[in-house]
Amino acid sequence: MTTTNDKKQSSTRFLKRKIVDSDTHELIGRIYDLGIVEMNFDDYDTLASYPDCKYVFHCGASMRSLVRRVESLNHVGGLLWVDPKTWVANTQVTDRYTWLNVASDVLLMRLISVHDCSLHLVNDIYEYGLAPRQCTMRGLQRKGLPDALYGMLASQREDHEDLRHERNSRVHQGWEREHSSCDQSFRMAAWFEHLGQPMKGTDSLGKQVNLNRYMKEALVELQRDHNAALRKLSKRLNEIYDFLQPEFEARFHAKFNDPVNGFGYKQRLAGK
Repeated sequence: MTTTNDKKQSSTRFLKRKIVDSDTHELIGRIYDLGIVEMNFDDYDTLASYPDCKYVFHCGASMRSLVRRVESLNHVGGLLWVDPKTWVANTQVTDRYTWLNVASDVLLMRLISVHDCSLHLVNDIYEYGLAPRQCTMRGLQRKGLPDALYGMLASQREDHEDLRHERNSRVHQGWEREHSSCDQSFRMAAWFEHLGQPMKGTDSLGKQVNLNRYMKEALVELQRDHNAALRKLSKRLNEIYDFLQPEFEARFHAKFNDPVNGFGYKQRLAGK
């Protein structure tokens, strides 16, 4: 996380936008493909009477939540790669400074929650049966989570520890990052611009008040956090998916080929 003093000397050149792949891993496609089994049932109770179908249903639900949350980080990028020069105050629902605060909130909340969504997927694949509030690292560990997977999940969390701290500070303490080299001038000038009364003069650094420059400083910092976080996230998620895939297949096939309760067996699909 960059401090205000650091930003005074930082570059304001826009970064190349990082796009994260949200649904390309083989495990995701596999679970999605198997989810078509839901079309054979009119209600959950009937579906849940077959362990293989119930297993796919629950793994699919947690996987979809995780994929949507990862994909949403690409949508957040749309808030960060905007051209300050094209900002027209009278056509925006809020001022520039508030826009940046909202974008920061969305980025931080959605990024940090990917870890929580990952825990829920692990809970369903290993069939630990933890309630949502108990689905934590400690809760999973108590259920017998493999050490290797625990390490991957811990690394995923640690990758974004600084941003997690900022998220918690923003949510629980009302703290907000400063967005430019002269944050007070930026906040005030943005509000006056929104009211249709452009502010002129110099800021505390002796420079001309320049909303485009202030906003670009803020956007570049957020872009830097966004891109760095997504690079780490892609690597960690692929590691976790690679580890989960054989576990999912082993559990699914055992249920699918069960001659007593397997829907796959009863549909004469056993062995596939």
